This record gives sequence, structure tokens and C-alpha cells, in this order.
Amino acid sequence: MIDRRPNYYDTFQCLGGSCPDTCCRDWSVALDGDALADYAAAPSPLRERVARNLVADEDGDVCFRLDETGLCALLTPDGLCAIQRDWGEEHLCAHCAAYPRFIEEFGCLTESSLAVSCPEAARLLLEAPRFTLIEADDGIEDPPFEGVDPDLLRGLEHSRAQVLALLDGGAGAIWEKLRALLIHAETLQGFIGRGEYGRMASLPLPPTGGPDPSRRQGPAVPLLELLAGLDPLRPSWPELLKERAKQLSALSPADYPALRTGYERANPRWERQLSNLACYLVFRHWHKAVNDDALYGRAAFVCAACSVLYHLSLFQPGEEAALWTRFSREVEHDEDNLSQLIWALDRWIAADFI
Repeated sequence: MIDRRPNYYDTFQCLGGSCPDTCCRDWSVALDGDALADYAAAPSPLRERVARNLVADEDGDVCFRLDETGLCALLTPDGLCAIQRDWGEEHLCAHCAAYPRFIEEFGCLTESSLAVSCPEAARLLLEAPRFTLIEADDGIEDPPFEGVDPDLLRGLEHSRAQVLALLDGGAGAIWEKLRALLIHAETLQGFIGRGEYGRMASLPLPPTGGPDPSRRQGPAVPLLELLAGLDPLRPSWPELLKERAKQLSALSPADYPALRTGYERANPRWERQLSNLACYLVFRHWHKAVNDDALYGRAAFVCAACSVLYHLSLFQPGEEAALWTRFSREVEHDEDNLSQLIWALDRWIAADFI
């Protein structure tokens, strides 16, 4: 069994009441039987408070009630969960205790990371010198889960390692690397569609270079408009996307490169930050193609996310972590939004992004 995680994974510590955007908001947290049994034995008056604030969602799952502002009813004025503060962290339900950690398992492989929907996780990724994975192998050669094609998983393993090496330290500007990633994924998708998984391991990356796409808007405006059409968690998100699309559309051919130049001079780490973000998204989403064969759409999602978040940052320099957090909450944590976006981007050709 191989276990992988980013090297900053174990340094994460919840900010608690000082978090700039609490995770105890907007999301319905489904409770399992063990959690419900535990809360039934909670000390009074916490037991009564929990009982008053349990509701059933549209799927019939028991969840914590959200108030009219979207905050969990168990959240206290000091920004802490009443269960954690008054009874102990060990009594948090499984979802709350795990967040922002997520784990993907393939039988022979376990991968853990921190979702950038958490402001502190976003900061750690933003400030990382580079995106580095640490790996442990217990020496036991477990087979993949039933239903996971081992040849496809090997092909995804090889191709993702190529892409991560390119994004993290390969030659070329970030936009050239993303272009190479997408062209590579396009070819890989053809192999997957024909069941030629063995060919994935022998496919070299396309070269970086070519015309510099960094001084034109490219797909930024249509991507912002595409995201604005998804079902929002918070109404302020599509409002922001639409406003930024209007602002970008209004820029003259001279104003657009000037805006980018000013931002990049003010934030000399912008390219490293964007490279880290791209690596995180590739690490988190690439292997999910083993479930549905949809690799190209996921690669396009990585490119789209980097383009959108870069262009949002042009107007909000210094707020990159907050923007990454908002994007992740609206897209990565909404399966319908993520699936709809991947499906839409799967129909974009590589040239649409460059």
C-alpha cells in the first residue's frame, strides 16, 4: 500500500474562532448513527441544544440546522463549535472532524490532501515553496479496488507524475505548461477511449514554448460567465464573476497587458502560487478519471481554474487565498457543479484555452 500526501499536510492546524471564513456555514452536515447516538448522551444543556437543531434534509439525512444567514446552529459567537468547545474535539461528527482533510483510496493507493476551501489550507498551499509530495510504502502489494482497472490506474499514475513534474519545475511559463498539460491530456483521452491504457505510460509530454499567450485575455471572460451560470452556494459569488467579466471586457488592448504587468510586478510569487494551485488540482482530480474515463475534462478544469483565479486576482491583489477558498467551496464541494463544469469544458478544444 502506497500512501501519499503534500509535505505541508501535517502542519495544518484549524484556526478556530480566528478563521476568516468559517467552515460551519452553508453546508448541510449529514450525521451518521454513531454521531447521533453520541449526541444523545451529551451532557446537559448541550444535549438539548443539539436535539433542537437537528433537521432532515431533502434526502432524509439528519443534519445540523442552518440559520437564516447559513451559519450552523451549533456555532457560538466566538466562532467555535459548541460541541467542540463544551464537550471536546473527539465528539465532533466524522465530517466536521475530518475537514479540510480528504482521502482518496484506490485499494493499492491512498492519497490525502487539504481542500483549499479552508482558508488556512489555501494559505499553506499559497505560501509553499513548491508542491512536494511525500510517500510511504508498507511493501504490501495490494490490488486496486474491484472495478478499478489496474492498467488505467498505472497509466494515470505515470501521466500525472509527468504533469506534476512539469508544473512544479519544468521549463516554460505557467501558461505554456498548462497548454502542454491540456494537449497531453487530449492525446491520453484518445488512448483511454480506445482502451489502449498501456500506451499512456510511453507517451512523452509535448514541448513547452510556442507563441506567448500571456498578453491577451483568451478564454477568461467566457470562463467567468460559465462559472457564473452554476448553482451558487452564496449569491455573492456569481455576482463577483459577472462583475469581473464586465470589467475585463471593458479593458482596451493596451489596458489589459498593463493590468497584468502591474499585478505580476506587485506579486513576484504569482507564478509559483499558480503552479502550486495547478499541482494541487491535478493531484486531487486526475486519478478520478479511473471511475469514469473523463480525463480531458478534468485537465481542462485545472486550466480553467487557474485562468479564472488569476484573472480574479488581477482586481483583488493580496486576496488570492480568499478567492481560492471561494472557488473551491462553490465548485469542488458541489458534485453537481463540478460534474457540470467538467462536462462543459470537455467540449472545449485545447486551443480555446490558449
